[in-house]
Amino acid sequence: MEKTGILIVDDSENIREILMANFDYLGYDVRTARDGEEALGMIAQRKPDVVVLDVMMPRQNGFQVCRRIKADPSLAKIPVVILTAKGQREDRYWGKDCGADEYLTKPFSTSELERLIDRLVKGREVVQKTFDAAVSAFKAAGEAYAIIGIDFDARALNVFRQKYGEPRFFEALDAIHQTIDVIVRGETGGMPAWSGSERGGRAALACTAEEARSLRDRIVAQSNLLLRSYYDAVDAGRGYVVTRHPGDSSEMHVPLLSVDASLSTVPSRHTS
Repeated sequence: MEKTGILIVDDSENIREILMANFDYLGYDVRTARDGEEALGMIAQRKPDVVVLDVMMPRQNGFQVCRRIKADPSLAKIPVVILTAKGQREDRYWGKDCGADEYLTKPFSTSELERLIDRLVKGREVVQKTFDAAVSAFKAAGEAYAIIGIDFDARALNVFRQKYGEPRFFEALDAIHQTIDVIVRGETGGMPAWSGSERGGRAALACTAEEARSLRDRIVAQSNLLLRSYYDAVDAGRGYVVTRHPGDSSEMHVPLLSVDASLSTVPSRHTS
């Protein structure tokens, strides 16, 4: 079985050695980098399955590296864990804003980091295999199918999570998935296969292009109504959240969290 690849990026030689020894013992394929530039070069040569990033590093810091990873479509699905001594609220804001999947502060427990990485990697593998299997089945059968992409604005997502907390966010996310499942099942009789993360995802389903466009429009409309219900009356009424910029504390108006849905369709190979 191929080993899970992990890239540990930290300018502390001590941290690199400790984590390398720990994850090598656990059976991971471990590589290390001393700074952001070295990490990006290593990622370009060989994609890891997960990246653990320190923040305060020379040349490019962890936030910058994470942003570049998540901005590249070929790398964006790689889970990124920010591991840093910077634990203030504004630091966590920048960690989420740059697209990090998790944020762990030093001093940390290696066992906690192990569990976190195991969850990220295995969770991604399970949903991706389910999604890939569904697409392969549609292709093999020659069926018409569609892939609907669900995305959230990063800033609105981060502000929602900061103000209302992680439990409410995941409650809202579960409600959206259930709503989409109900819509798809009601229209097509089948269930979508999901791939993605808390920042968005893709749903593969058997349907025609016309059905897919109708489904996408319903999904967007109902999901956005649902999301508004998770805000308090003041925020929902004015249509934005008042918050402070982490840099200079100036007031910011951040729009409510909403769903944006892309669509790609593949026609049936069967002729009438």
